[in-house]
This record gives sequence, C-alpha cells and structure tokens, in this order.
Amino acid sequence: MASISEIGNLINPLSMLRELILQLVKMAGSAVFEAGAKGDLKQLKAIRKKVGDELEFRKICDEYYDFSSGRNVLHHAAGIGHFDICKFLIEGVQVYINSFTSKRDTPLAEAVKGGHIKTVKFLIKHRAVSGFANNEGFTPLHYAVLKDNIELVQLLLMGCGLVDRDSVDGTPLQIAVSRGNVEAVKCLLSRGANPSFYDAVADTPLLCAVKSRSFECFNVLLEAGANPNVHYTGLSPLGFAAKQDDTKFLKRLLEAKANPDSFLADFTKPIQDAAMVRNRAAVEILFPVTEQIEHYPNWTVDGIIEYTNSEEFKTKMENNMTICLAAIDIRGKQYASNKEYTDSIINYRMATHLEPSNPTWVLKLSTCEARMGQCNRALFNVQKCIRLKPDLAVPYHEGEIAYEIVKKFLMACLAFSLDPHNRKTGDAFR
Repeated sequence: MASISEIGNLINPLSMLRELILQLVKMAGSAVFEAGAKGDLKQLKAIRKKVGDELEFRKICDEYYDFSSGRNVLHHAAGIGHFDICKFLIEGVQVYINSFTSKRDTPLAEAVKGGHIKTVKFLIKHRAVSGFANNEGFTPLHYAVLKDNIELVQLLLMGCGLVDRDSVDGTPLQIAVSRGNVEAVKCLLSRGANPSFYDAVADTPLLCAVKSRSFECFNVLLEAGANPNVHYTGLSPLGFAAKQDDTKFLKRLLEAKANPDSFLADFTKPIQDAAMVRNRAAVEILFPVTEQIEHYPNWTVDGIIEYTNSEEFKTKMENNMTICLAAIDIRGKQYASNKEYTDSIINYRMATHLEPSNPTWVLKLSTCEARMGQCNRALFNVQKCIRLKPDLAVPYHEGEIAYEIVKKFLMACLAFSLDPHNRKTGDAFR
C-alpha cells in the first residue's frame, strides 16, 4: 500500500500536468480566436494541425469563448461575416452550430445582426435553428426586422413557425410596424402573423402604426383583419388617433367600425382625448358619432373642449385616477396573495400605463413577473424602475426576491471561482 508521502509525490506531477494542459488549451483557444477575428483561415488550419487531435481542436473551437460576451470563434466569424471561416468551422471541424453567447444569441443571430446574407443562407442550409430566443426574447427574425432587411426576413420566415414570438420590444410584426417597414409587415402577415397580437409590449400592431404615423402599415393591418377595438392597457388606437393633428387615422378607424364610446379604464372617451389637446378637427369628427356624456353642461364642440380643459374636469379626473389606482392595487395584491399572478400582472400593467412615472407600479409588476418565472420581463422592468427612481426603497416582501437573486449570484461566484474554465459555471456566474 502506498504511503501518504508517495501519494503526495504522485499528485504533485499530476496537478502540474493538468495545469500545463489547461495553459496549452488556453493558448490554443486564444490563437484560434485571434485567427478567427483576422479572418486568417490559413492560421486556423495551422493551429488545427499543431493541436493534432481533431476532437480536441473541435472542443477548443466550441468551448473557448470571450468571457465578457460568451462568444466563441463561430459567433465571432458569423458576426463579422467571415464566410470561409464559418464554412471551415462547420464543414471541416464540425463545430456545434447552435451554441449560445452569454445573452443566448446563436451564430445565426450574430450573422443576422451583421446583415451577412451569404453567411445566413449557409447557416440555415446546415440546419441552424432560427427559432431560438435570447435572454430578451429576440430571435434572428427580430434582428432581421430591426435591420430593415426584407431579404433576411424572407429567408428566416421560410423555416420559422414562430412568427409571433414575443420580446421586450414586442413581436417582429410590432417592431416592423413601429419602424414603418411595409414590406416586412406584408411578409410577416403572409406567413401568419396575428395583426392584433400583443403581450410584453401593450400596444397592438394597429396602435404601433398610429404612433409611428405609418398610414400604409395601418391600412395593411386593417385589410388583414386587425381589430380596431382591441387594446390591452393605455389608449385605444382610436383614443390615440384622436390626439393627432392628422385626422386620416381617426377617419379610417371609424370606417373600420372602431367604437367612439369606448373608455380608457372608465376615464375618457376618444372625444375627450381629442378635446384635452384642443384638437378641434378631431372633436368635430367624433361629435356626431359619440353618445353624450351626462355631466357635460354644454354638449357642443366648443362646450366639450371648454369643459374638458376646465379645473373642475381636471380635479374630477385626478380623483377618479386616485380611486382607480387604489382599486387596482387592492386587486393586484389579492391576486398575488392567491398566486393568481397572471391577473395581478394585468392589473399592475394597467397601473403603469395610467401612471407611467410612478416606479412603484413597475416594481410590483416586475415582482409578479418574477414569481411567474418571466425572468426577462422581470429584469426589464426592474431596470425601468431603477431608471425612474434610482434611490427607490424596495419594500420587504418585494425584497425577498432580490435577496434570492443575490444568494444565487453569490453561489455562482463560488462555483466559478472553483472551476473558472468550466463553461457551465461561467454562464451561471454571468
């Protein structure tokens, strides 16, 4: 049986050997990354020959990554558009084509962000998955729409069934409409995008069109069957159009059977929205089709504008707002205590639209989203809350979630420090 000193003598050389191997791998990984960044295919092939073992070289290419971004050499080559490097890595080395960065972007997403059509076609041909969403919900299709690149949009739609995939900036359709990209809107609708769908971004595509003043997108959506009376929180498309000097959106919505008597949280009708900004042209259009509101002393175009801008009306609206927000908070707390977080989220999202500058509602919304497991949205709203009021004190019950997050972060730090070369612990640390 070996003595303790003999075992120690064996362990020491083994530890040194392991450290030497790690250093060699690190040097090879750094060289691979540098060659990829320069687009030096000849150098990459020389490194592969030097490493000798095909499996080991593939492992280096797959697992060596930039710590700050999590991008490996394929991400880097795809993002810059080094087609020959991508071809060498995928066909020659057979690296994993759907690897993730720290934000969970794939090489395909990187190629789309760079606008490299030839590389995108090559990646799709080699079965790169186009439906993966990153930490913010963005898929390659979202990025293609953000690039305003219709060829990329069409390429990705050919193999993507998740046309209505949501993100912190909305669906591809909401983004396309907000950017006034008519061709992308038509393309998305032809592949089955829902013209009335909304979720993370509360504005429907129709409301996005009014806000972006894209009348062509607006008409395309209505022709595709967008419902002018569907809205989640905040102003309806008609209510928002009533505030605009250009009345063509308002007239078109009324033609499409938008309801002029709909209320925003039992507060205002579209005619009142128009009167509040003294948009006389819009008030005149809405006046013949709107039912009279009882407490208005003079139901004429001038009377509506005058009363809507009076101190009496403003005080009444402030009181109604206070009562409504208090009721929303009570309902939200009740739903949350019963673990009915979906209903609680609906309530607090309404509150964030009624009082957008109040960080308390954003914080409560984020808490419910976290408890629902909607981590990306929860994080997005926490960041929004911090921007609104950096010194906001977190209530104890909301602080419990923050405490759990800090605990997990500390555990990730510990795991990373124990094994800094392990990809999984690196991801956990980030």
